[in-house]
Amino acid sequence: MFVFVLNPPMTWSNPYLVHEPPLATQMSWDLAANGMLYVGYDLDGNSKPDFYTLRIVVRSFFAKEPPNVMASYFPENIVFFVNYGSSNFYYVAAREPMFYAADVNEDGHWDLIYKDVSEDGINGNETFYDSPSGMFSANIANF
Repeated sequence: MFVFVLNPPMTWSNPYLVHEPPLATQMSWDLAANGMLYVGYDLDGNSKPDFYTLRIVVRSFFAKEPPNVMASYFPENIVFFVNYGSSNFYYVAAREPMFYAADVNEDGHWDLIYKDVSEDGINGNETFYDSPSGMFSANIANF
């Protein structure tokens, strides 16, 4: 009898990388300076965002149609909007995030960013991208 033990790719053991919670549980969303749309979540329930997803915005425009109608026009994407009275400004974003970020100490600065070039959800192919706060290094695999 042979037993094969496969070591999972290091991305499966990436600290603080979790599946995106349902969008209905988001705390906030906004546009980053680079034009990507980010969504903040509170994973530990203390009313401070500590996990973020960043998506590519594929279209943005003004329209008078209500959000549910606009969402039906883009079934493969996620639609966010800002209400401006008689019309809305819409942001049509990619279904899956390209980046995942964690604010480990909840100080408002991202501590860890993972990149998912395939934009296919958390499945093990995500890679360390950056640690803007300097809390982690590129040697994250040894965490």
